[in-house]
Amino acid sequence: MEVDFFKRALHEPSYDPESPRREQAGFWYHHLTIRSKGGCHVTAGRLIETLHRRFSENGLPLDFSTNVIPENDPTTLFISAGMQPLKPKFEQPDASSYGNIQYCVRTNDIDEVGDGTHLTFFQMIGSFGFGTCDSGRHVTLWTNIVHDLGLPISHVNVHPDSGFERFWADKFAVRHDPSCVWTDGTVGGFCSELITPRGIEVGNLVSPLEHSVDVGFGLERMLQLVEGKARVDQTELFDLSIDPISRDHFRTLSVFKEQGIVPGNKGRNYVCRRLIRRFIRLNPQSCGGPFSLGIRAERVRMEQSIRDARKFWRRNGDKEGTIPDSFYWDTFGIMPEEMILVRC
Repeated sequence: MEVDFFKRALHEPSYDPESPRREQAGFWYHHLTIRSKGGCHVTAGRLIETLHRRFSENGLPLDFSTNVIPENDPTTLFISAGMQPLKPKFEQPDASSYGNIQYCVRTNDIDEVGDGTHLTFFQMIGSFGFGTCDSGRHVTLWTNIVHDLGLPISHVNVHPDSGFERFWADKFAVRHDPSCVWTDGTVGGFCSELITPRGIEVGNLVSPLEHSVDVGFGLERMLQLVEGKARVDQTELFDLSIDPISRDHFRTLSVFKEQGIVPGNKGRNYVCRRLIRRFIRLNPQSCGGPFSLGIRAERVRMEQSIRDARKFWRRNGDKEGTIPDSFYWDTFGIMPEEMILVRC
């Protein structure tokens, strides 16, 4: 049913082009399913349709944000959590409720990407109450979504002092875990975690500052469970013709391209350069798909930098280790992971 809706909403002129539902379907068909090959993303369509229906039934708006650049927040390079753009609402609550799907980029665990669990780009689905103290409402919402999608939840971990057990006890097995506390450094509180039989945490409910509600579910992880995949990067959102690290970086670089983030030496631009160079090293013959011009230009730059740095190293050696790798970055633009190419 949902698949037919997505196909018709996108391709049949008989559908009202001004319909908000059609606009939402088209938006997410394009943006949610970022990957290198086309196709009808059946499972993702069903997931999004389920979210729309359940949020609407609960009187929650469900907005979309593809922006990964924080506004008025110089302390971080990227939006890395669904609640991050909403922090002022937690600090000055107005008793409103809200839902969103937020593009996120996280690079603090970039070296773990490719292990089947970590991603640099992902999408967080959130439901929020700012000063509403209505955790039960959100528990009901997400319990319905979990059942609709058939997500295998074995139990829910809760902090023993949180009071969350009464909301979950008649829905899932509950286990006490004193470590169930979440914070971004300024906003946080007790939390409860939905866990699968394989030990995967698929969602989290937090009570920020003891007066609000923050629920976050990872879309890619939900889709992994719906499709029954062993790895998060094996779903229909990824191009399985390339290696796992490249699958991840391709999606992130596609988002960067859409938002005007280009390779450079500082901040977000440095992250872009690091990802694109890693993609080049893993795919030396690739044209780069939607960011082909950036791939070609960065390949030329990288190859010249390595040649120059290699000449220096062969003339000077490493002075018994007295020349740090940072010298090669400052002088030649060589990244730490590229030093093996310089010293070969």
